[in-house]
Amino acid sequence: MEKKTLFILLAILAALLLILYLLVHFSKGKRKGRAAEKKVASFLKKLGKNDNIRIMNNAYLPLYKKACEIDHLVFGRFGVLVVETKGISGSISGNGKHLTHKIGAKTHKLYNPQLQNKTHTDNVTHHLKKGGFDRVPVTGAVVFAAKDINYPSGLGVDLKGLEKLYSQLSDAGCNQDVLYNYFEDIRIKSPIKKFFIRIGKKGD
Repeated sequence: MEKKTLFILLAILAALLLILYLLVHFSKGKRKGRAAEKKVASFLKKLGKNDNIRIMNNAYLPLYKKACEIDHLVFGRFGVLVVETKGISGSISGNGKHLTHKIGAKTHKLYNPQLQNKTHTDNVTHHLKKGGFDRVPVTGAVVFAAKDINYPSGLGVDLKGLEKLYSQLSDAGCNQDVLYNYFEDIRIKSPIKKFFIRIGKKGD
């Protein structure tokens, strides 16, 4: 009887987690975020086609006892480009840790994507040093993929701005394949860990 009860409780818990995942995964914010990431991933692929860059999308990297999800890691002779993609519309104002995001009649706080991207670039730099790649340059970029978004100068770039940034990256003599394989080995692959990171993440 006890085993049967435990089995039922585990089945209920699994069902609740599945429902929670589906609610988060198919929410409007998440759908827009995934569409924006797909758009930027395709743009990056075309942008670096002649340079034989390597791209890792939705990379989950260890961060102390937790983990962080990086939208795009781009590896090239320039080093590593860490891209944070935002698919939000409306307008962004303010400065500091939390900004004001207004869309229609609704207003809410938005964690500064520059600070978010800095956490990611610092994380990448940390892993590079651990792997002996101390001299590999790391560049961060926040990309707003939607056309109907207004934001303060310096907060991020659109796709044209990303193209300009990419063109300005200097050849540092890095081996993109070696860097890609290194991060492929250390990134989190467990679906369970990814699941809990996803459900704990706010929509873009």
